[in-house]
Amino acid sequence: MLVEQHAAVTYRLAAAIVGETDARDVAQEAFVAAWQQLPRPRDADAFAPWLRRICVNRCRNWLRSLNRRGRPTSLATDEAARLPDGHRDFRGAVEARMVLAPAFEALSADQRAVLALHYSMGYSIAETADALDLRVGTARSRLNAGLAALRTAIGPDEAAGEPEVAS
Repeated sequence: MLVEQHAAVTYRLAAAIVGETDARDVAQEAFVAAWQQLPRPRDADAFAPWLRRICVNRCRNWLRSLNRRGRPTSLATDEAARLPDGHRDFRGAVEARMVLAPAFEALSADQRAVLALHYSMGYSIAETADALDLRVGTARSRLNAGLAALRTAIGPDEAAGEPEVAS
């Protein structure tokens, strides 16, 4: 029941951090780890943030492992191929993904996690900090560092439409 309830969000979080290629494996690892430690959360409302933290930690470990093995991490850039016919207004999104994907891959696992939680998943800075087991100021600092690294990687022309940093 818990897997059914949280599978989609956990997969989306993993995909936002490690990419679609490895997201299923990471999400499965997160659920296995949660199952092994299931008696830990006492409050039912604490399960989702606890699982989110486990997933983020599994994502970090996965990325570190990939970097040690020398395997490049990759984010899928073929969204256009999966769009149904009649949806031709996808070029901007695909082009943005092609520019952002290499820059995102160059970020540290911690920077990826904070950007994915805040921008891809829509969590507030406080929720992001909780998921990463950080203080709010540290999460905000990592968010700013990640955005600065993205700005540097993509250059000033491409960064014109970037999101604002939450305060």
